[in-house]
Amino acid sequence: MKKIISFTDYYWPGYKAGGTIRAFMNQVDYLTNDFEFFIVTSDTDYTDTTPYSEVIADQWNTISPNVHVYYVSRASQKVGLFRRLLTEQKYDVVYIHLLFGLWFSFLPLLLTKFHRQKLVIVASHGVLGKGALGVKPGRKKNFLKLMKLIGFYKGIIFHSVIAHETSDIKEHIGKKTRIAEARELPRRVTIPPARKPKVAGRLTLVTVARISPEKNQLYALEILSQCKNQEIQYDLIGPVNDQDYWSRCKSLIDAMPPNIRVNYRGSINSEKILSELQGYDMMLLPTTGENFGHTILESFMAGCPVIISDRTPWRALEEAGIGRDISLDNPELYRETIEFFAKMGTDEFSAHSNRAFTYAQSYIANPEMLAENITLFNQT
Repeated sequence: MKKIISFTDYYWPGYKAGGTIRAFMNQVDYLTNDFEFFIVTSDTDYTDTTPYSEVIADQWNTISPNVHVYYVSRASQKVGLFRRLLTEQKYDVVYIHLLFGLWFSFLPLLLTKFHRQKLVIVASHGVLGKGALGVKPGRKKNFLKLMKLIGFYKGIIFHSVIAHETSDIKEHIGKKTRIAEARELPRRVTIPPARKPKVAGRLTLVTVARISPEKNQLYALEILSQCKNQEIQYDLIGPVNDQDYWSRCKSLIDAMPPNIRVNYRGSINSEKILSELQGYDMMLLPTTGENFGHTILESFMAGCPVIISDRTPWRALEEAGIGRDISLDNPELYRETIEFFAKMGTDEFSAHSNRAFTYAQSYIANPEMLAENITLFNQT
């Protein structure tokens, strides 16, 4: 059985970093019959200052068969430790997540160059997309130009989950970059959701994402402020990533018309998200870009149709009868769509909800995604 050592800023029991954690956890869940994983990560969740209580820091924790996790405490984040972890036994694959972090991305990549590891794979998780690079763009683009100039990523395989991410990698890393495409694996769920009846003239919306410009909560709030004729509840779930951006959101929340009620619920453990989504009518996510969008798929799994931007892989939703994907250049269509669904009663809306669940199950059942991920780690 091949051994994979992986470096990632956050892993179980963390959940606040969102899709990056969820994507990797799902991948490990599906592949532990084929590979043995050794995961090196932080002992503290995203935005937290208190370490996890469920694990032992600075030693290997076996959390399930063929899954071992080394939780690095802040005091132990030193080059010598990472060198030892990378070389203390023979690994077949080094799998690194993201590009811009120091300890769990750049440093492990640098160390692999000195120790001539056989197969090194980087999962960029959409950070090279236009929306993600638009946040603090100067520093990121200068870093990428320097890495490209010195050939830092030469000999490395990049993991892409979709064609447009492949294009982004070629643009920012190099046209000759070796890229392996393997779609992200979904959470395993087969039980139909228990849904509450939809009330005509009312709509409950939710966004599950970190509060940040690329997730575009401010845009959503601006649209909702123009909805005058229906009763709408909008809940925000996720950690605050950008305090200045959140301050702008709060100012708009305070000025909402009386028919719009907005609640910030903070972060919720990802294991509880599906049950939480069952309590809402729809997901609202006018994102500036997603290379996958786990919360979108999980909304479908919960029987929750979505209103999202056209900058995700989830397209032609109106034709499928499971929501809408709308250009960010058309805020008026967002408003009209929200009010359209708000007017619906239980019977009409239930048809959309049932189709969303069926759509998710059809997606999950595709065996090609698992085969792609097995092939990803069996390259030579």
